[in-house]
Amino acid sequence: MGFLIKFFIRDGIQSRRTLWLGILGLFPVGLALILRLFSSPLARQGIEAAALFPRIGFLLFLHFLMPLVAVFIGSGLIADEVEGRTLPYLLVRPIPRAVLVMSKALAGWLTSAVILAISIAAVHAILALPGGLDVWWGDLGEFLRILGVLLLGLAAYTAFFGMLGALLKHPVLAGLLFTFGWENMVSFFPGNVKFFTIVHYLHTLFPHMRQFQSQNIQTQLLSFIIKTRGTAPALAIGILVALTAVFTGGMVLVLMTREYRLDEV
Repeated sequence: MGFLIKFFIRDGIQSRRTLWLGILGLFPVGLALILRLFSSPLARQGIEAAALFPRIGFLLFLHFLMPLVAVFIGSGLIADEVEGRTLPYLLVRPIPRAVLVMSKALAGWLTSAVILAISIAAVHAILALPGGLDVWWGDLGEFLRILGVLLLGLAAYTAFFGMLGALLKHPVLAGLLFTFGWENMVSFFPGNVKFFTIVHYLHTLFPHMRQFQSQNIQTQLLSFIIKTRGTAPALAIGILVALTAVFTGGMVLVLMTREYRLDEV
């Protein structure tokens, strides 16, 4: 399995998709540099550049870069092999399909995790280090927690979009609609419908989440009208891990029940 993971990682790194996603990961870094350049005007308004890191993590990483990377990496786990007519050759090898799927999923997650980790670590360093090592060290715990939430969400999203890639002919479009349609619209609704989103459980674990919600007047009004209940952090972690396992199992099930031939792919 270790050899398969290394093979799929090497194959994924060489793809243009990974290159473009890596370039996209520079966008938050560029924004952090701009904020650092304008740190003096911000300070006169009572805003510290380092204090903006949680907002960048929430808006740019949790709700944009992380799911976007997962859509393109995850949807290609199986779909790329089908489009490239290489899946039948992989399936005839003496490798259990469960091992094949788990190796591809883990390789995709590791590749995505490196892109996210480098990007958010650079953002944190740019915003915190100019204030001194004490500021950077003081914010390190918050940075690690945000990174952990992103990596946990990345695992669930990558597995889910991988399952879509095994089921659908156009998984990227479906993934984008799910991420920036369903997830973004429903996750802030009060009531129980938000429990049917992945990002709700990430919100539960994200630092300062109550502060973000308290600044949304529409959410406050709806919460007053429609009573809602929260999710315990331990339960949120368990659900995210379970969803990752279920979606990965879904990929395995599709490959075990569906026949792929060269004249069909």
